[in-house]
Amino acid sequence: MRYIPIAITLISSFALAEQRHASSHVHGLNHATVVLEGNSLQISYEFPAEQLSEHEHDEHKHDEHKHDEHKHDEHKHDEQGDKNHALSEKLEAIDSVFAMVRLPKNAQCKETKVTHSVTQVASNDKEHTSHYDALIGSTLECSAPNNLTNISFEPAFERFNDLEKIEVEGLLGTRALSETLTATSSSLAL
Repeated sequence: MRYIPIAITLISSFALAEQRHASSHVHGLNHATVVLEGNSLQISYEFPAEQLSEHEHDEHKHDEHKHDEHKHDEHKHDEQGDKNHALSEKLEAIDSVFAMVRLPKNAQCKETKVTHSVTQVASNDKEHTSHYDALIGSTLECSAPNNLTNISFEPAFERFNDLEKIEVEGLLGTRALSETLTATSSSLAL
């Protein structure tokens, strides 16, 4: 039975990633996946990595110097590697999914595992090839899962100034959920 939520989490993540690759990079939109099975709660939170450095955001920066084709490609590859590394460091500074979500205290949920990843998002637009997505994944054990009546994404809206909405999908036992949250409606009833 434990394999079903994991499979759904993976399928949802791949579906979201495929959707993001097929369309243009969307600013102000984040994605979350929530899976609850028994006492185990999994939360994945995905967002454009540019949100990690809002004040440094300059995605349309162009190299004005004339280089031969080979040097330009090599330089671009080095810049992408440096950017990926810098974004990874900023993401890993967020040491808990609780930087994005708030759970009821009486559910007594403790994080047992946190993962971070930064991936480059494919784009059909040659002008916008350096887009990255950040993902924080968390596994939590909840001593009182019956008290898990809501999840608030208010911390994410407070953290990211340009965040407009969060699309949340998931599975709670056998019940599927799909909801879009905004700053004025940032809590998800479970």
